[in-house]
Amino acid sequence: MELLQWVCFGLLPALAAVLLFVGAGGARFFSLGLAVAICVPFGMVFDWAAWPWELDPNRDAQQWLWWCFAAAGVVGAAYDLRLLPKPVLLTLEIAIVLLMPWLVLAPLRAGWTFERCVVMLGGAWSVLMALWWVLRATAKLQQGVAVPLAATVALIVDAIVLHAQNARPGWHLAGVAAFALAVAVATTIWRRPFVCGTGGALCIAIVHVGVLWSDGSEAGIRSAPRLLCLVALLPMWIATRPMFAEGRATGILVGLATSVGVAVFAIAML
Repeated sequence: MELLQWVCFGLLPALAAVLLFVGAGGARFFSLGLAVAICVPFGMVFDWAAWPWELDPNRDAQQWLWWCFAAAGVVGAAYDLRLLPKPVLLTLEIAIVLLMPWLVLAPLRAGWTFERCVVMLGGAWSVLMALWWVLRATAKLQQGVAVPLAATVALIVDAIVLHAQNARPGWHLAGVAAFALAVAVATTIWRRPFVCGTGGALCIAIVHVGVLWSDGSEAGIRSAPRLLCLVALLPMWIATRPMFAEGRATGILVGLATSVGVAVFAIAML
């Protein structure tokens, strides 16, 4: 029954969202399609978020997560569609990256001492900022399916690890996100070229980290498999190095292979 619910209220809405936004609208709507593919199943299966001004910033973590996904999709689409000046959009991107850990980790933060809060939030901000910047830089240098393909692999592993740890709704959302990304990449069969812009990189970073933190379990967040999942996409940084300036495809392959290796190691540690 759970599998049937996941297919009917998760995968099918995600498929419709990606085909509508990416298949029909083009790659510039990739981030918006990914956000809709996550937010609609999230609302249908778990709960639709209240308006932000109705939410408690120190509670309602899952509803804040929904809004983080939605905001990343809207800002990412605005960036790829060039609807606002780049300095304004960059400020909004940084705001989302900084606010997401603060809001999503709120229930845990309430029980932390000041020193622990500094350490945990500092680590969360550092990892998320680094991940966002790596994916952003990689997407700029190697526009195409490289970043979405690496993210698909990472999200599949996220789903496997979270399912093994009985972390809901994380594994549901990770599976839906991986499926949505795979369908988006598959649209290159009839719509070329597929371009993952910097807006898409923002949405991928927020979704990847968000699903790993969605259950609000400190033990889970600190577990070795989940930490490895968290950093699995960072090796894509290799593709941006000067040594691959004349061979970006080689750099992408090396970065992707390293990311897959980290992801597989995460599964091996379960």
